[in-house]
Parts: sequence; C-alpha cells; structure tokens
Amino acid sequence: MTANTHNQTNHLRQVLILGFDDVLLMDVAGPAQVFGSTNKILGRKVYEITTITEDGSDFVTDTGLTLHSDRSFDTTIVAQDVVIPGGPGVDQKLESASLQNFLTIIEPQIERLVSICSGSLLTASAGLLEGRKATTHWERTKLAARQFPNVDWHMDKIFTQDGKFYCSAGVTTGIDLALSLVEADHGRRTALAVAREMVVFMQRQGGQSQYSAPLRAQSTTSKRLTDLYSRIEADPTASWSVKDMARVAGTTERTLHRDFKREFSQSPSDFVEGRRLAIARTYLEHSRKPIKEIATLSGFVTEQKMRRSFMKRLGVLPTQYRNRFGEHSLPITQLSSHS
Repeated sequence: MTANTHNQTNHLRQVLILGFDDVLLMDVAGPAQVFGSTNKILGRKVYEITTITEDGSDFVTDTGLTLHSDRSFDTTIVAQDVVIPGGPGVDQKLESASLQNFLTIIEPQIERLVSICSGSLLTASAGLLEGRKATTHWERTKLAARQFPNVDWHMDKIFTQDGKFYCSAGVTTGIDLALSLVEADHGRRTALAVAREMVVFMQRQGGQSQYSAPLRAQSTTSKRLTDLYSRIEADPTASWSVKDMARVAGTTERTLHRDFKREFSQSPSDFVEGRRLAIARTYLEHSRKPIKEIATLSGFVTEQKMRRSFMKRLGVLPTQYRNRFGEHSLPITQLSSHS
C-alpha cells in the first residue's frame, strides 16, 4: 500500500490501536476521540477504530480503568493506520519478541505507523525507526538515546514524520498529531471543526518544542521567574523592559539575564517577544479581530513591530499566517453548530 497523506479521501480507514496493561489512557483516548469526532463532524464513518492486545484480553490503563480489546495479534485485520501508545507499561514490553514480531509483520501492510509518547520506544525496539526521524516524551530522552542510538531522535519536537512513520512527544501531543492526520485526510476545515468539537486549539505544528515557554515556566525551580512569567502572561501590554522585569522579580538586570539564559535559553527581551507572538498567533487563529487591534492586545503596540516579529521568527506576515491557520475559513454554520 502507499500512504494517502496528501490527498483528501472519503474512504473508510481502519485504525488499529495497540493495548497493553499500564498503557497511558490519554495516549489511547486522545487519538481515538479525534478520529471518532471526525466521524461525527462528517456525518459518516471515515475511521473504524479497533483495539488489539497480544492475546485479545482486555487491558488495564495507568488510571486503573479497564478497556476492551477487539482482537489479538493472531486475529488482527488489515489496517491503514496503526497507533502505538506509550505509558508506564512500555518498560515491560520493550523486550517482547511477540510484539516486535507483530510490528515487523504488519509494517509493510500499513500506510501510517503512529507512535505516541513512549510508544516510540516500542516501535524502535522492533527496528522500525532505524535511521529515521523520531521523538518521544522528554522523560525518556536518556533511555531512548542509550537503547536506540541509530534512531534520529528529535527530542525538542512535539511530533515528527519520516515517510509513513509518525511520532509524538506524548500525552496531549497525540491529539495534535491525530488532528494533523485528519487534516491530511479530510482537509483543514474538518480538522478545525474537530478541534472545536473537542474544545482544543487546532493542533500545534510538529516543529514546535515540547520544551515550550509555558511548560518551562511552570516547571522552573525559581519562584521569582514563575511569578514574573505569570505577571507577563496577565498583562502582556505592559512595557516589560529588562529594567521593569528585574524590578518585578526583585533582582538585578544582570542576574535576571543570567537566570533567563539558564532557564529558557534566551534573553528576557526575547522571552517577552516570544510570549507576545504566541498571544498574537492565538488571536489570528481564533478571532476575526483586525491586525492593528491584535498588535495592541498582544503587547506589540504597533502593527509594524508585530510584522517584524512575525517575519523574524516565522518568516511570514501576520496576514499570511491568518490565511494559513485562521479558523475564520470555516463556514459560519459549521462553526456555530460545533461550538
């Protein structure tokens, strides 16, 4: 088979989701919900979701909830898409000859092999990611590099694609990846409608970092940086010069600069510009507000400053970004019926 990831299709796609004890519930439920919601949005079944375990037994997720298995490895069906989730149970499966053999046998028959979170390690254990671009959850960085050194790991990406092999960094990024597959199959309008149905942002792009500013800010051990980040988020239109930030953080400008370099790998000014850019992108994607108003709301103050930032960091103008990613391209009737 050849992958149909660039042309919209109306054909029914069989989606096979691997199950095992201690699998991360969100890694299974997130992509399954995206595909199920697509069926609802389109008003017809375009994805048939099937769960599979080694012996066909039901499996217990990391939350303690038990999920039903439809098939076993021996009674599997031909599927276009296979989803390999991650979770604590991955460690018990890394040496599973049965699983490795199963993945090796089905790989030539499928169009997309989708690894979620630490599920990438299971795919790698079968030798299917050798020399290929891949990612996994940041907590598995050392293990991945040590056990699978021939995989081209991109740990700073939330999801990757190398031919028919897709990987996501984990948990909610599995939703991002699934939405990108829906967009490839049925177009951006459908994917946007599914995102609205699930009340999530239209998927983050795969090139975005899983070490994003908000995640880093909430995980930093520095309370003054966490408090400062919260103040910037709450009032991005303030001047936020380095002097202002140092005053709010109760430190010197030199120390603040050193702290930001250590925690965020960028200067305080670059950090603020990045946060304003993120706010502007959200407005462009999810509102019809004029560009001038968005520049004000996001803290850029002037359209010119916002245009310069977009060109420097994204290589496009704000209007071009909106034309590509803005949900305003959805028909009003579709927007209102799924909001």
